[in-house]
Formats: sequence, structure tokens, C-alpha cells
Amino acid sequence: MRRSRNSTSSATAGEGDGRLLLHLGPGLRQAIDPDDIYFVEATGDDTTVRTRAARALRDVRPIGTLEGPFLRRGFLRTHRNYLVNPRHVRQVRKRSQGEDWELTLDPPVNLVLPVSRSALAALWKAFGEE
Repeated sequence: MRRSRNSTSSATAGEGDGRLLLHLGPGLRQAIDPDDIYFVEATGDDTTVRTRAARALRDVRPIGTLEGPFLRRGFLRTHRNYLVNPRHVRQVRKRSQGEDWELTLDPPVNLVLPVSRSALAALWKAFGEE
């Protein structure tokens, strides 16, 4: 008898359906679709997860712990403090002075985030440029 993929005991929300589990506190996890996330920001020992909602979510883990699962789902490390979902990037431009770059996120977030020079190649590649 063949077992379906959904019947295996190793399937979790993150593996089986592509969602990520945010750790909101001790004993509290929330599954979220990565497409709903605009960016992730390091905030001390915690990480802020920003969606289109007015109120951000807080994961109690540091951004370094989240980096692997987010990168596997297409996010980019654009700066030491940020992981960005390229599907929500509206514009990338050079800052008015110097050689630094920044990106603007889609509405309703509309934030401008820094892009480190070391992250530019991965950003261009995400948009099909090399």
C-alpha cells in the first residue's frame, strides 16, 4: 500500500506546505506563508517580521537562526540586519551620495531599506540580471 506524502509523520508546517514557523514566545508558534512577509529585521536578540499588517510580529530568535529557512524560501540577505522578500521590492536605487544602494518595498509597507555592496550581486541575480 502506498503512503501519501501528507501521511508521513515528518511533515511539518514549514516542510509540507512551505510555511514558516515563527517563535512568538515560549510555547507559542505561528505558521506564516513566506509570500506574506515583506522583510525581517534584526532587533537585538529578537527579530521583527514585517507583513502588510500594521503591526509587526516578533520572533524571539536572532536573525541568524532564521536566515537559513528564509533563504531557502527565496529571501535575500540585503544587509546584516535585513532579510528581504524580493517579491515585495518595488525599486532599487543608488543613494544620493556615495556608492551605497537602497530598496523600496511595495505598499502598504513603503519602507526604504539599505542594501550592502556585498549583497548587490545576489539582488541583481534575484531579478534575472548578472
